[in-house]
This record gives sequence, C-alpha cells and structure tokens, in this order.
Amino acid sequence: MDPVLNVYTIDGYSVNFPYKAYDCQITYMEKVLYSLKHRKHALLESPTGTGKTMCLLASTLAFQRDCIVKYNLTRKLNNSCEVDRNLKTTGTSNLYEEEHTKIEIDKSYNLNEEHGDSNLKKQKSEFILPRIIYSSRTHSQLSQVMRELRSSKIVEALWKNLNDLNIENSLRQDSPTNKKQRNTMKNPGNKLFKATILGSRDQLCVHPKISKYRGSALVKNCRKTTKEGKCRYHNNLKQANMTGIAGDIEDIEDLKRIASTDSGYFCPFYATREIANICNVILLPYNYLLDSITRQNLKLDLNNTIIILDEAHNVESVAEEAYSYDLRDIDLALSQKAIQNMLEAARSGLLKERESDKKEDDISISFDIEIAIHLATSVYELSKLIRDIPCKVPNNRNERIRSKLGDVEGTIFPGSYIHTLFKSAGFTIDKFQNMDECLTSMINFGQGLSGNISDLSSLSDITPIQLNARIGALERFQRCLRLTFNTCAVSNPQWFKVYVHYEISQQNGLNSEESIDINRDIDTEYDGNYYNLCLSFWCFSPAAALTSLVSSGVRSLIVTSGTLSPLDTLAQQFSCANFSFEVFLENDHVINGNEQLWVAAIEQGAPENKTQLIGSFESRSNPAYFEALGSTVLDSVKRIPGGVLLFFASYTLMDQAINLWTIQGLMDRIKALKSVFVEPRNSYELNSILESYKGCIELKSKNNVKSNSLDKLTDFTNITKKCANFGSLLIAVCRGKISEGIDFSDDTCRGVIIAGMPFPSIADPRVCLKKQYMDEYRMDSRRWYNQQAIRAVNQAVGRVVRHRLDYGAVIFADKRFTHTNIRNQLSKWLRGYIRCLEYLNTTNLNSISTFFNRDLHNKLIGNSNNLNDNKLDLLSNKVDESIRSNINTTSDKKLCIPIVGNNLKNEVTNLLQQLPQNNVENTQCLTIIENKELNQNIHNNIRTINIPWKKSKIDSSVNCTKYDEQKVHFNFVPISSPNKNLGRTDKKGSLLFDKAKSTLTIEEYLNLKSYLFNLDNLNSTILVKIVDCFLPDHITDYKTFNERSILARNFQIFIPEHFKMVYISFINNKATSFEICKDKALLNALESQNE
Repeated sequence: MDPVLNVYTIDGYSVNFPYKAYDCQITYMEKVLYSLKHRKHALLESPTGTGKTMCLLASTLAFQRDCIVKYNLTRKLNNSCEVDRNLKTTGTSNLYEEEHTKIEIDKSYNLNEEHGDSNLKKQKSEFILPRIIYSSRTHSQLSQVMRELRSSKIVEALWKNLNDLNIENSLRQDSPTNKKQRNTMKNPGNKLFKATILGSRDQLCVHPKISKYRGSALVKNCRKTTKEGKCRYHNNLKQANMTGIAGDIEDIEDLKRIASTDSGYFCPFYATREIANICNVILLPYNYLLDSITRQNLKLDLNNTIIILDEAHNVESVAEEAYSYDLRDIDLALSQKAIQNMLEAARSGLLKERESDKKEDDISISFDIEIAIHLATSVYELSKLIRDIPCKVPNNRNERIRSKLGDVEGTIFPGSYIHTLFKSAGFTIDKFQNMDECLTSMINFGQGLSGNISDLSSLSDITPIQLNARIGALERFQRCLRLTFNTCAVSNPQWFKVYVHYEISQQNGLNSEESIDINRDIDTEYDGNYYNLCLSFWCFSPAAALTSLVSSGVRSLIVTSGTLSPLDTLAQQFSCANFSFEVFLENDHVINGNEQLWVAAIEQGAPENKTQLIGSFESRSNPAYFEALGSTVLDSVKRIPGGVLLFFASYTLMDQAINLWTIQGLMDRIKALKSVFVEPRNSYELNSILESYKGCIELKSKNNVKSNSLDKLTDFTNITKKCANFGSLLIAVCRGKISEGIDFSDDTCRGVIIAGMPFPSIADPRVCLKKQYMDEYRMDSRRWYNQQAIRAVNQAVGRVVRHRLDYGAVIFADKRFTHTNIRNQLSKWLRGYIRCLEYLNTTNLNSISTFFNRDLHNKLIGNSNNLNDNKLDLLSNKVDESIRSNINTTSDKKLCIPIVGNNLKNEVTNLLQQLPQNNVENTQCLTIIENKELNQNIHNNIRTINIPWKKSKIDSSVNCTKYDEQKVHFNFVPISSPNKNLGRTDKKGSLLFDKAKSTLTIEEYLNLKSYLFNLDNLNSTILVKIVDCFLPDHITDYKTFNERSILARNFQIFIPEHFKMVYISFINNKATSFEICKDKALLNALESQNE
C-alpha cells in the first residue's frame, strides 16, 4: 500500500512529512532547505521534542530527490546531443549547479563547440548526487535515526515515481577514491535509495570468538584472522548485497542479525564500508568526521555532500580534541624500543623470509632500513629536547592546588613552537611522508610479529605483551606526528598551544617489571610518586576540524542540537577566514509553556534555615548549604509525581550531599517518598540502574491508564493517585551519562532539579589555557566560561519534555539562576516561564500540586489536541471486569469494599461537577452529563454511600489452592550458592520458608524457590517476579495483603545487599498499587447506587 504522508511546498521543494507539521517544524525545514539551495552552512537550535530528526531527514531527502528530477530533465533535453551523462554519487568532476529550476550545462559538453567530439572522448558529463551524511554523538542515537527513517515511509513516498525516470541502473558502482575496495562487491541492486550506518568493530563484529575482545585487542585479532582467511564472515563479504544491506534501511542490530543468519554470513564492519560510497545516506558518529585521520581511513569522498552534525552541543570539545595530543616521555621511550625491535628482526633475516612467503593480497611488511634508523635517532633526540625544557615538578599538594586560582603549572609555548621542536629533532615536513609510510610498515610488521615472537632469537628477551605495548606506543607516536604536520597545524599555528608539564606516571599497559625499569630511567620521583614528563599539543579552536572537513568539497554543513545558544559566540568560535556560518535559528518549542511547564528559580532553603542556595566552591564545605538544598529537594519530590532527576554540578558535590543527607536522616525521608538511585561513575552499571529506576515507575503506574486513552470513569481514581508521592528519584551530574542521550519521556521524568552551576574546573590546565587563548584573540573568555555551565544545564533540563504532550516541572535550586544575565542564556523555550522565588513556601508547593492535578484533569476532559472526539466517552458505564470479579456484593446490591482515602468521594464529586455538557452518543453512558438534576442526585448518593469493611471473595478463576500437607511435602534444604545469603541454615531462614509454604499457593512457592536459588542472573525483572510471588494482583483483602507484605519484607535477608533497596521499593510500590485497586471499587459502588 502506498504511504500516506503530508506534502508541504517549502522554498520550492516538495517535502513529504509523516505527520501534520507544526509551525516550528516548517521554520526549521525552511532553514535547512535554504542552506542546501544556496550552499551555506547553518547553526540551528531546536528544542528536544520538536521532531528535529524527522525534519532533517524530510528536508534533505526532498532536496536530494529534487536534484535527481532536475538532472533527468536536463538529460532528456540533451539527448539529441548524444552526451553520455552518468549519475554517480561521488567524484571530482564538474559539480551540478542549480538556480531555481534552471540547470546549466557545462559548455565543454556541447557538441556544437569546436573540438567538442574530442572533448567528449576524454571526459563525460557527470552529475554528483548531493549525498547526505548524517552524524550524531553515539551509535544508539544513530540507530534511532535509522529506525525513524525506516518507519516514516518518507523514502517510499519520495522515490515512488522515480523508477519511471530510468536512472537507477546508471549509478556507477566504482568509486575513484576506493576502486580496489569497490571491485570486491557485486552489483548492490537496482534500488535507487541506499543507506548504511558505519560503526566500529566493537559495535559490528559478529564473529563468535573475536567479538568478545574490545578495543585494540579486537582490532588486532580481527586483522590477524581476516588476513589468514579464517573469518568466514569476511570471506563471504560478497554476500552482503544478497541480504539487501545496500537497498534496505537497517540499523546496527538489524545488520548483526542478518549477518549472523545461515543465509547471510557476512561481516557488517567491512560490508558497510564497501557500500558507503554508493549510498544516498550514510550514518556515522561525528567524531569519525571531525578526526582527520579516522576520516582518511574511511576513504569517504565528501565532494558535494550534505553533512549533518546532530546533537552537536559537544562538537566544540570533540573538534578540539580531534586535533590535540599528549605525547609522554614513556611513549617516546617505548617507541624507540619498538623501532629497535623491528630493526633487530629485520637484520636477523626474518623480514626477507616473510617477504618471500607473502601472498598477493598481503599488506606490505617491508620498510626502509635507513628511514627506520633515522626515526629511531629522531625519537631519541625529541625525547632529549623535551627533557631539557625547564619545567617545575609539583612536589607537594599545596602547589598543585594553586592551579585552582587559574595558575598553570608547567611551561607554555605558542603553537608554532611544536614545529621548531620537531625540526630540531630531525622531523621536517619534507621528510614527513616517508617517515609516516615507514611507521605504518613497521606497525603492520610488528603486529604480525607478536604471534611468532618465540621463534626469534633476537627478541627472546621480551614477551608478546611487552611487544604489543611497544607497538601501541609507536601507533600513538605516529598519530602525534600526523597531527603535528597536519595542514591546519602548519598553516594556523595560532589555534594551538604547546604545554610541557609533569603528570603522575601511568603504566600504559606495561607489565610491572618493564614499568619499574622505564620509570627508573625516565620518570622523576617526588613526594612518593613517579611523575612522567608530558608534551601536550592542544587545539583551542574547533574551526581547525570544521575547516578541514568543509574544505573536502562539502556542499553544506548543518550543525544542530537542542542546546546551542547563544549562537553568536558559537559561530565566532567555529568560523575562520575561509569558513563561516551564515544561517541561524533559535527555534520555538511545540509545547505550550504556560500549560505544560512549571519553572522556578529558588534563592534559599526553608524559612527556618534561610541559607542561600549557592553551590559555589566555598559553600560546599558548609553543612547548612546541603541542609537547605536537601529540604528543597524533599519538598519538591513530595509534590512531583513519577520520576524526578536531580542534577548536581559534579560528582564530588553529589557525593558530599548524599553522605550528609544520610547522616542527617534526610535521605530516609526522601526514600519514604520515592525510590532513590544514583548515577554510577562507570558505564557498565548504567543500564541496570536505569532499568531499576524506570521499573519502579512502571510498576507503580501499570494499573494506570495511558494519557491518550482515558475512556472510563474508573480511570479517574488512578489518575488522581498519580499525583500522590510515588515514583523514583535519580541523582546524577550535569555533563554525565544521564544528562545526555537518554530518553526520559512521560512519567519517567516529571521533574528536573538543578543543584548548582556546572562550571568547568578552573584547576584544569586546559580550561585555563583556553581562557588565555580567547583573551589573546579578544574573545570574551568569561562569557565562554559561563556558557559552558549554561549549556550543560540546558542539556540536563531538556530531559523533562520529550514530545508535544509531555509536561513537567523544573526547579533551579541555586540563587544565581535568579539573575537576569544567567536566565537570558537558558534555552528560549524555557526562559520566559521562570518565576523567581525566595523559597518554596506552602503557596508555591501547592502551585506545583495544582499544576499536575490541573494538567491531568485537562487530559481527562479531552483538552489535549491528541484526543479525538471519539475518545471523549469519559463516563462509560462499563466497569473493568477484573475489578468487578473481586468485589463481594450482598443481595441488596450494597458493596462491601474497604475504603482507604477519606477524600476520595469528594474527589469523585469534584470531577463530576467539572465535567462538560458533552453530547455522548453511547447509550450505555451515564446520563449525568446531559441531566444536571440527575447529576446533583448522584452527588447526593455519593455522599451517603455506606461502604463497610468486609473481606472480599477471591475470584474462582484464580488459582489459590492452599497446600495439602498430606499430598505435598516441602523441605527447605540449604544449597551451595555463589550468593552467601542463600547459604543460610539458621533457624530464621528455615522459619521464613515454612511461613511462605503455609501462606503462598503451591505455584507461588515453587516460583519463589526457583528465583531465590538462581540469583546469579538477578535483575530488576526477576525482583519484580519475586515480589509478585508474595503480592499477586488478585489479592483484594487488606488483611491478606498485609500478612504477605510483612512476609515479603522479611525475605529481604536472602536478597543481595546491592539489590535490597530496589526490592523494598518494589514492595512499597505494590502497596500503593493495592490502594489504587481498592479505590477503584468505589466507582463500582457509584454504579450500584445509580442502579
């Protein structure tokens, strides 16, 4: 079936969009298309949740399709000239220029010109399709882009009629930049649209054994296995197109799945690189593009390409890092040893032997002996020159702390000094190419040598680990040499600084013996530590990377994110004499800020504390500050439902707050309201923490209806309960893993609290030198320093609203956010709604509660634009059968239901009083909407309902068989387990299992034992299942629930310590869910009274 999309004409281009576009989306696409049409570069900011990704895809693909259509029109008009015009995706010939709808044809292809025929024989007219390279920060973000591209059907709509143009087969498969690689692929198919995603071996390797390695170990083993022809995935590379990899839109997981099937068996890593130069769209992380060395290795032809840098709020630091390096004395020492080892191996005759055994497709392992000797000498001289530079060693803690005041320990030189230094050591620009080729050959030779080191008498005194460490150091030195003689570094040394300093020695993968030997030789010992001398060549202008990228023939560079502002200073840093940004946008949000945001900046804590909330370095040693901050957090989480994210300025501040709050007992008060989780410093624990955090929220709200399916009166109780104190609190840091790239939509984040301002550390020499660099070139370093903090805050705050129907509260718990100059730098969609408060008094706290109650009520009565008229049947008389079945009714139809909330009847009454007088077609719907008099009668009935406490019957369909002690006999036999808690043989443990045996059903007890005796794979999902054994959903009797709840809490002695907090939070969430289910029964009472 043909895709049905909205079509918009924007700046003369027909844009297919999968949804009804908002004004801010149209504005965004206008800016993109203007940039592409006029070959300009753009800085575009659009808040999270505005559909930025879809706007980028829709507009750039529309432009690409328009170019194809115009090219074919031109080709048809010139058929009489018999000019062979080939459509190709890359190349270096004449570029296709357009002006509105006019297409100019190069005169060299006009047959009427003199010597036209001879020109045609030498050169063909080539149209270079503007290819789209979409880059983002992480592979997970790119996979999401690929999924959106696939699900949106934009590609199908845009290319629906292009097959009639008969251009798909004219696409040339051989690329002049990578012809050898191209020839290994079969024709990838006749599909006009092709897309691929590029990743590292870590993401794409599917080999069962090789994929278990990581980093350099994976690269080494992959190269070795493929070179020996032992990888069947690489051997079957030509099968890639047979699975549709070039013609289908697949993300990384899809590629790995297809490549691992019996019908596939190909290597996704090499296959995606094979087809890259014939694809319309390429997705890759933007550090691949900004790093000139990585970009060169990819062999991408960027001529006439459209490059998108999405989520680009980190581009400044990534671009500068791509052109910077740290060259340590220990790396120079190891590099010199590596070169000596290669020379010894060559002299022993092994090199000649290996060359004679080379296969035709082997990588060359020969290198020039004279150049290698010169390299060894130059490396030694460079190390000696660096050590001769006067540089003070930080020999005590007080001197190291002085850098907090902005001082830089070490010796600083201008960027041009690097070439003077290297030239003095024997490295010159005219010799660089030969030296680089020699280094590459030696590195390849050494990597192949490590597996046969035992056969070499000349290398018998070193181990493979030592040789690998030396080859690794030689690779790092080669990168330093390439960046030193990079075109940008040579032509624009003013963008760089040379910084010579000492740092605490790192072993860099050496074994302990070699580490000790080298440290004794080259390190300096002070204050009980070894200090290694380091030469840092740091870039302080992102223009270095961006200029190098654009100079490759890029048509338009689009830098975009939700947090780029202020754009003027960013453009100043990104631009240079040969490159600048000319298109700018600071876009609006799709939400209504007045209705969907509650934002406040707080000056101080509670009135009894009156400590100002200023998270400065001095305040961090003041316990009163943390007490004031804690009281603000406590008051906030009382009123904000669902998930709340608390962001600190640094890990140090976060740790201090948690420790003090724990000592003061404040953390226990917070935990009584929400389950508390803390962002881990390492990445491997992050997924587990997020799973548990979201699990608590989802478990709590699983009986609640979705925001856009409010069809029943029975849903009202659940909705109002969402404003109670439940959910999770996740404590994290700005610039951390939680603040970027993770989607916290809807209930997973109803509030964000910012504690402090995350300024870069003034103790960091790189920050100090960056400020010096900006001052030297008359840029406002103080403003830059403030913007680094504001940009991190904007990124963290962006977690609260993720789509058009999302809403939440933002609380800036720092007085500095009340200052006008700070507020004006916050994101545009947020800054206009900030209220400045002295503290959170009762009125303000009630305002938060009103905000969430009002918003939920607006959804209930159908004010959301997302609700269709046919979803406004709010008072359906149909009652959830799962609830009805658990209610015990007497003969006079009076319900015997336990009631918990004293105000529940008033809540129902208030709702009924505020319902609109809608015309509801459903005849089974209660007539109170249409009849005010009957409406009032029902209100009176609600006030007089008498619902006594009485044990409810359990539905007969639920398996509640108790143990028959004569038929079933269980003995608790302690078993050996890696979990020491399950090794309990004490009386308490046995009694608990006896109690569980007599309380639970047979099925529940068996499930409980299976879970507890298999805790090696324990996660939040299994914890939920354990809790479900004690507290299944079918329980409606309060006494039974209370008995089982106590038993479940006692069983925490068997739960590992680091899971106990999550386990208890799941039990607490079950308790609140139980109250919600009981409150639903009141609605049945309402129904019964109405009858």
